[in-house]
Amino acid sequence: MPEQAKKTLLSLSNSYQRGVFPEDYEVIVVENSSSDELGADYINTLEGNFRYFYREESLPTPVFAINFGAEKAKGSTIGIIIDGARMASPGLVYHILKARNISKNAVVAAPGYHIGDQLQQWAVASGYDESTEEELLASIEWPKYGYKLFDISVLSGSCSAGSLRPVCESNCFCIPRHIWKQEKGMDPRFTETGGGQANLDLYKRICERPDTELIVLPGEGTFHQYHGGVTTGGTSEEDREIVMQAHFDQYKSIRGEYYKAPQVKPTLFGDIPKEALRFLKYSASSALGKDEIAKTRPVVGLKRR
Repeated sequence: MPEQAKKTLLSLSNSYQRGVFPEDYEVIVVENSSSDELGADYINTLEGNFRYFYREESLPTPVFAINFGAEKAKGSTIGIIIDGARMASPGLVYHILKARNISKNAVVAAPGYHIGDQLQQWAVASGYDESTEEELLASIEWPKYGYKLFDISVLSGSCSAGSLRPVCESNCFCIPRHIWKQEKGMDPRFTETGGGQANLDLYKRICERPDTELIVLPGEGTFHQYHGGVTTGGTSEEDREIVMQAHFDQYKSIRGEYYKAPQVKPTLFGDIPKEALRFLKYSASSALGKDEIAKTRPVVGLKRR
């Protein structure tokens, strides 16, 4: 998926990210061998601190590539974006750098979104494809207006509860290096396509530690591009269910039970651009529940004595 990866990397470049300098962060690109490679040439055109590594891989999982990249990282915080098709919002790096100062054991996470008006695994049945997505991106003049990604996206399935309730995972979360080492990174036993539930597993392990604090950035996010992915591409519903069940079963074989989202209450941090306000409103409604919303009435004024 080189075209999607290019957009992802552009969104992580210093020309796109706001409030930071190239020396503040590095982007490590690890590419497994494939028939449709990105290569290093595009990385060399980007503004920022990029490093590219190419590696052979016989298994259909990115777990080993992620652990390899983390070993190469120089910073005190390890940030994981498991999917090369995840475009970032413009303040993502800035707010990660600020939020990690809240606690020495801060786990900083951004919600995930799908570009389009519904989850892409359902949208493809209505003809959603790369050309549809290109039209959407052109309609908001991306990358000129990065925060308008919120205008053309929906919350991903794993984040459907909103930012005020526990979610299944984040497709961009950052971990202090010492905790990454203690947890030994991603578990290499997750060998299913796309890593299976490796990302969920690491997120759960990190969040459920008694010494970590989960910081969520409701005004930032990563946005999933259509690329014919394992669970979001154009496969039939029957084939998708078979793949997902294999992911579920492998997690159970490793952890002894099926996956359950970590029940950790997040601390919210950061600015909220106007484009993201509707998702914050939804998050509040989700946290209140329908019965509580029905009881709630706005305060319309106060009488002075």
